[in-house]
Amino acid sequence: MTKVFPKAPLTEALIDIQVKLPGDISLVDLEKLQDRIRVEYPDKKTRRMWEGTFEMKDEQDPLQKTQFQVDGYVFTSADGKQVVQCRLDGFTFSRLRPYTKWEEVFVEARMLWGIYVTATKPFLVSRLAVRYINSIEIPSKTFNYDDYFTAAPRIPPPLPQYLENFFTRLVVPFPDRGAIAIITETPSGKPDPVNTAIILDIIVSKEVTLGPGDEKVYEILHILREIKNEIFFSSVTEKTMELFR
Repeated sequence: MTKVFPKAPLTEALIDIQVKLPGDISLVDLEKLQDRIRVEYPDKKTRRMWEGTFEMKDEQDPLQKTQFQVDGYVFTSADGKQVVQCRLDGFTFSRLRPYTKWEEVFVEARMLWGIYVTATKPFLVSRLAVRYINSIEIPSKTFNYDDYFTAAPRIPPPLPQYLENFFTRLVVPFPDRGAIAIITETPSGKPDPVNTAIILDIIVSKEVTLGPGDEKVYEILHILREIKNEIFFSSVTEKTMELFR
């Protein structure tokens, strides 16, 4: 049974599905998607993809070229808690704090995914992912990281044992399930005279070759979420979990 914490540290949960669309699908088709969900998702914004290139010519300074290209639309619910991205390369559903539970997030994402599929008719699903961004509030400015995290950053013993900042990024494969996880841990940097917020960002993904209507899409998303749970509960200590109760 999944543990449900009254003070869950989750700030955003995402379900992401990357696809290949027919060549005749355009931004106009994506914009029209809002007609189906306007009541629940009334706010619309364009989504821009940033592209940058460097060009070298002889001994001259490198020439940097930057451009922003619209690649989809972002629709946000009336209460600002749920966001759906409809792009030319895929679909993402986000649930912002307060998080409820996976079952509710999954049902909403599946419904919106069905609308996206009907409108865009993707011929291939190429990647599935879940991402959970947690902000863990430690009620102190000075504390032992080992008390809260199972893989805390370490300072070599001869050096002063004070840690002002850090950034760790682990890439962990799960070959038995064909998935890969990216685990990032770093202070949030937000000003707070009392607490210290540590970001624990977990992305679990799997490259696939599936049709958009294949039930394996949903089966794999459940598996990726299970892996995410394994990572989360393996990353924090019992003292940390007490903060969420």
